[in-house]
Amino acid sequence: MRGYLLLTEARSGSNWLGSLINNSGNMGQSSEWLSPKIHRLDTSSLSWEEFFEEIIRKSSTENGNFGLKIFPNHLFITREIYGMDFIQYCLSVHDVALVFLRRDDTLRQAISYARARQTRSFAAHVQGNADPQYNFEEIAKCFFYIRDSYSFWRSYLELTGAESTEFVYENLVPDPSPFISCVAEHLGVPAPGALETTMAVQRDEVTDEWVARFNEDRKSAHLLDAYDRREHIPGKIKNFFKLATRSLEPRYPFAF
Repeated sequence: MRGYLLLTEARSGSNWLGSLINNSGNMGQSSEWLSPKIHRLDTSSLSWEEFFEEIIRKSSTENGNFGLKIFPNHLFITREIYGMDFIQYCLSVHDVALVFLRRDDTLRQAISYARARQTRSFAAHVQGNADPQYNFEEIAKCFFYIRDSYSFWRSYLELTGAESTEFVYENLVPDPSPFISCVAEHLGVPAPGALETTMAVQRDEVTDEWVARFNEDRKSAHLLDAYDRREHIPGKIKNFFKLATRSLEPRYPFAF
């Protein structure tokens, strides 16, 4: 089978680009399929091979082409469960193109991510469940996290020696066709004549306001507090028990 893996991080424009591809009907069904909240599979009852086949099935169109986007978090949580590197395994059994997508403007990406985490609205058409509140440390935390993710992808691709194509979101906004054509060429299908999507840009005056506030606040901020994520422990009873008995293991990388 032929497929593509979009390596990126949250709020990079991957939802928008994925919607353009998904609407073609023959280039896979892009989504965060490795996220447990998306695939909703009972991993405790599935072997690695069964899990992998289910992910490929969910991300495929009827012609057999598949596509999914992967954040570093997805890669590590999958390894936590199965002890496998999804990308390397996928490359070994299918004809796969790796595409690295990033944004140049990390601050606006971090603000978008911080807002989405507060409201739980990761798309313009999804109604948020809370009003976003400016929080310098949360934005800085997202900034560090995004930069760490991009650094990871660059290092991962270099160390594995895997071929990849890199795109910058800001360059694609006026014309996403280079990205679409790249994926279509690998999948062996014609690029769609008309690019359609129902998604809208979430950027607004709040973003501009927060950019200005953040740039002022960072002059006197304690940035090390924002980078240190060691104290973030999910508030589950079993974790409090492990913490009390000193048996709580460190969280896997990119567990935000």
